[in-house]
Amino acid sequence: MNIFAKQAFLPQTSDWQKHVLVSLNAQAISAVRQIHDHELASVQATADICCEFLIPNYVDLQVNGGGGILFAENTTPSDLKKVVEVHAKYGTGALLPTLITHHQAAMENMADVVSSVLAEASSGLLEGGPVQGILGVHFEGPWLSPAKKGIHLAEHIRAPSDAELYCVTRKDLGKVMLTLAPETVSVDVIQDLVRQGVVVSIGHSNANVDQTLAALSAGATGFTHLYNAMSGLQGRDPGVLGAALGELDTFAGIIADGHHVSSYGLKLAYKTKGADKLVLVTDAMAHAGSTEAVLPYFTTEITRQGNRLTTPDGALAGSCLTMHEAMLYMHKSVGVALFESVKMASQTPLDWLQAPKFNAIQQGNQANFIALDAQFALQAQWHQGSKVT
Repeated sequence: MNIFAKQAFLPQTSDWQKHVLVSLNAQAISAVRQIHDHELASVQATADICCEFLIPNYVDLQVNGGGGILFAENTTPSDLKKVVEVHAKYGTGALLPTLITHHQAAMENMADVVSSVLAEASSGLLEGGPVQGILGVHFEGPWLSPAKKGIHLAEHIRAPSDAELYCVTRKDLGKVMLTLAPETVSVDVIQDLVRQGVVVSIGHSNANVDQTLAALSAGATGFTHLYNAMSGLQGRDPGVLGAALGELDTFAGIIADGHHVSSYGLKLAYKTKGADKLVLVTDAMAHAGSTEAVLPYFTTEITRQGNRLTTPDGALAGSCLTMHEAMLYMHKSVGVALFESVKMASQTPLDWLQAPKFNAIQQGNQANFIALDAQFALQAQWHQGSKVT
């Protein structure tokens, strides 16, 4: 199969590459070449698919659920695969299933479920790449600040236990991201987590700037949903937000849905962090990819009005966002160049995880990319070597 793109997002480039032909042999990319002007007419006439843009699949590091399913204590491998399938429809080629603050048994069950799915890996996959669309797991809590809990349940917020430390440092979980509040976890524990390969992100934290900087020095590398559920920037104490914006070598996830962060807040984050460090995430709840307006959340419920999710008391409750929508919001509403918006949704997340670029459009890789038309709509997708739309 041959795919011709007027503009392609290729690895090690800083802008679109014009007139690119990608050839597939079975599930792998057999060739990527730039087409000269004198070849254009014949190549376009014979290509199997012609598109305006060819971009890598999206990577989402914060997915709480989708398709009516919320990851919780009774999550099954089937649930996990269904959520991956739901998000794949909108361009996400890999994700971190995310468990919101819960009791220890729920954490252990989530770990077991992720491990069982990753164990189904077939030979020939890029080492460290996704298995059935799963890169690992994200534990968002439970070692958080009650003052910045958001919709996380206060009764589940706690200090680390030995059993939980063992759970999050298991070696059969792929890439593990852990959101924690530095004021609740010692520097020694953070250092040990990092030594064992955990990607530590600061979030749901009321820490002061010194506590935050100490956590970064201990090995934390970024921040969870920038601006939301973190101490704000003040002159006498810049807090978590100040450290996130000021420490330019750190990553930051951000929810670009027009509700969690204003367009100007997104612009400020982009101008401060740049596309190499700002990571688009959905923080998607069960509503994503579902037509249901009201879905349960622990002992309460979450209601969708338009594309905004709230609890009965009006608090924001994650999102029903897709990565494609987030990417387009950054481009259309914030004014970020399309190339940079794509990078924040596809390549920078993998940099944060220090994971291989499984979705790079280059010879030898599996086909993991998206064709967009001139209006930026999803035209065709390839996941793990197979064309799915």
